[in-house]
Amino acid sequence: MKTNILSTVRQVTLYLLIVMTGLYAGIHFAGVMAPVVSKMTVAEYTSYWQILDGFMGQRMPIFGQIFLGLYALNILLFIKEWKTTTFWIILVCLALLLSDMVLTVIQQIPINQYIQSVNSKNLTSDQLTTLEEMKSQAEKNFLTRDMLSIASFVLLSMTPFLQWRQSKKD
Repeated sequence: MKTNILSTVRQVTLYLLIVMTGLYAGIHFAGVMAPVVSKMTVAEYTSYWQILDGFMGQRMPIFGQIFLGLYALNILLFIKEWKTTTFWIILVCLALLLSDMVLTVIQQIPINQYIQSVNSKNLTSDQLTTLEEMKSQAEKNFLTRDMLSIASFVLLSMTPFLQWRQSKKD
């Protein structure tokens, strides 16, 4: 009975982690499917990014904490199965998420802060030059983040099949 409850809890928390990863990958996949930022002028990008970052800057720290909590919970629930592929996929995907977070904190947040500090309706030539460089760097940052989030979703999406296969062996 205890094993069935633990198995159910594992399945539910893994499912929640997959859903969360899918939502995050979906945000990034939208940018891959419709790379509108690359088509924007610097002034358009600045206005757009001020609006988008205004929302995301408030929501993503909460999203990130929930994400990390789900990873921690899954690792704790699967730690006794550390030799399984599922456990190692969870760890790899956590490493991908942490890489994304480090990249965001080190490279993207300073860009976001600068963009938030300018008046998008009255940009000086110096600001336009700086913003052009930042836009280019942000596009590179998001390409990396897109790959990390989508790869994580693909990997985690395999775990239910691996779990099913493992349960058939047992």
